[in-house]
Amino acid sequence: MLERLSVRGLGIIDAVELEFAPGFSALTGETGAGKSLLVESLKLLSGQRAQSDMVRTGDDRLQVEGVFTAASDSPVTALLEELGVADAEMVVLRREVSSAGRSRCWLNDVSVTASGLQRVAPHLLAIHGQHEQHGLADGAVQRRLVDDYAGHDALRERTRAAFLAWRAAAEELDRLLTARASRRDRLDVIAFQLAEIDAAGPREGEDEELRRRRLMLRHAARIAELSSSLLEQLADGEQAVVDGLARAERELEEMGELGLPVEGGTERLDEARVHVEEVVREVQGLAAATGGDPGELESIESRLHLLDQLMLKYGSTLQNVLGHREDLCEERDELELVEERLEEAAAAASAALAVFDEVAGELDDKRRAAGAELAAAVEEVLSRLAMEGTRLEFRWEARAEAASPLMRGETAVAFDGDGVEECTLLIAANPGEDLRPMARIASGGELSRVHLALRTVLRSRHPAAGLTLLFDEVDSGLGGATAAALAELLGELAANDQVLVVTHLPQVAARAGGHFRVEKVLAENRAVTRAAPLEGVEREAEVARMLAGEELTESAHAHARVLLDGA
Repeated sequence: MLERLSVRGLGIIDAVELEFAPGFSALTGETGAGKSLLVESLKLLSGQRAQSDMVRTGDDRLQVEGVFTAASDSPVTALLEELGVADAEMVVLRREVSSAGRSRCWLNDVSVTASGLQRVAPHLLAIHGQHEQHGLADGAVQRRLVDDYAGHDALRERTRAAFLAWRAAAEELDRLLTARASRRDRLDVIAFQLAEIDAAGPREGEDEELRRRRLMLRHAARIAELSSSLLEQLADGEQAVVDGLARAERELEEMGELGLPVEGGTERLDEARVHVEEVVREVQGLAAATGGDPGELESIESRLHLLDQLMLKYGSTLQNVLGHREDLCEERDELELVEERLEEAAAAASAALAVFDEVAGELDDKRRAAGAELAAAVEEVLSRLAMEGTRLEFRWEARAEAASPLMRGETAVAFDGDGVEECTLLIAANPGEDLRPMARIASGGELSRVHLALRTVLRSRHPAAGLTLLFDEVDSGLGGATAAALAELLGELAANDQVLVVTHLPQVAARAGGHFRVEKVLAENRAVTRAAPLEGVEREAEVARMLAGEELTESAHAHARVLLDGA
C-alpha cells in the first residue's frame, strides 16, 4: 500500500507531497492541472524509462519518492534480500533524474538499477491506463491474462523446460547431420593432419630441449676453451685446487693429532674439496657434451624448423599441437560412427518433441478451459457496466509453419517455450454482432470497461492484499448509471487493495473514501501544480464543479451532497 508520495521538479510540479489511506482514493482536477504528472511519477518509481525533458524548467533534477507497506508474505521481502537491501517495515522507492538525463534509483536508501525497481514495483503497485488498455490487443498479453487467471506458472515452466530439452536435442541432431554431409572431406583433412603430426612425432617440451642444445652447440668452441681453463685450475694443473685442498686437509689433520682444536676446519676443507670435485665433474660433462657429431647442430636446426611449422599450423606450443591431435582422433572416431550417432540423436530429438507435445497439449487444454471461464466472468462484470449481452471468447489456434517438426493433425505448426497455440481475444460488444478481435474495438469507453472488468476478475481470483492499483482515465466515455456501476466496482476492489483513481466522473469521486484535488496555480509568475486532500465543504464544491463546471449553482451543490451522502 502506498502511504506517501513526494514529487519535486517534475514538469510543472515544484513540490507536492500526498499521504494516502487504505481503501479507495480519487484524484480530480481540470485537464492540464498535473494529474498525469502524478501518474508519471509512479511510473518512474516502477522503473519506466525517464527523459531529461521531464525535469522542471530551471531545476537541475527531479525527485520522486514513494513509501509503501507490504504484506508480511509478500515476495518483496525475498527480492530485497536478493538485491542486497535490508528488509524493513516500510519499502521506500526513490528515483532521481537530472536535467542531463542521468537517472539514479534507490530501494530503502540502497542504490539499485532501474531494473531493480522494475522487479520490486509490480509487487507493490499496478498502473492501469490507456497504454495498458491498448496492450490488450497483443495476443501474448491475452494469453498471459488467461495463465494468470488460472495459475499456470508450474505448467508453463514444464512446457518451457520441455521446449529447451527438445531444442538442445534438435541442435545436436543438426550438428551430426552437418557432420555427415561433410564427412568424407572432413575425414580426409583429419587423416592428412594426423599423418603430418605423427610423422614428426613431437614430444611435449621437445622444442625447449632442442633450443637449449642448439645454444650449447653454437658456442661449443668457447665452452671447450672455458672448460679446459677451469679443469686446469681445479683438477689438472700443477697448482690444482683439488690437490691443494687435499694437502691442506692432511696438514690440518696432522695439527689435530698434535692436540690442536682444528676438527671443524678439517670438516669444512673436506666439504670444500667435495664441492670442487662436483664442479669438476659438471664441467667435464659439459665439455664432453659439446663435442661429438659435427652435423648435430644442422640436425637440430632442421628438427626445430619442422616443429615450428607444426606449431604454426596446429597450436602455439607443442602441448597445443598434441592436444589438437587428440581432438582430431575424437572427431575421427565420432565421424566413423556418425550414422549410429545420427540414429540415436534422431530418436532423442523425436522423444523430446513428443514430451514437449504432451506437456504443451496439456497446457493448451487448460488454457482453453480457463479462457472460457475467464470470458464468462468478464461478461458478468461487463453486464454491470452497461454492456449487457457482450460476448467474449479467447480463441486458440496453432500457426502453420511448414518447416516445423511438430504436427497438429496434417499441419506443421509453430511452437516455442510458451507453447503451441496462440491466443486472440474476440468480442461482440452488442447483441447480434459478430465476434471480432479486441484490436478492432472502436470505442475507447468499451475498451476501458473491458480492461477494468478483466482486472476486477483477476484481482478477485487472486486477492492478495496490499497492492496499490492506480487507474488512469479508466472512466473514459462513461457516464450516468454506468459511472455509478464503475464506482461500485472500484469500491469492491478497494476491499482488498488500495485503489487510486484519476477521474473526471463525479460519481466515482463521490464514492471514494479519500479525495484529492489537483490544480494549476500561478506562483511567482510561473504555473505550478498543487495537490491537497479535500473534506467537507471543499469536497462538496469539487464534486459540484465536476457536475456543473465552473459556474456552481445550488442545484449542483445539492446534487453533490446527494452523491456524497449516498456513497
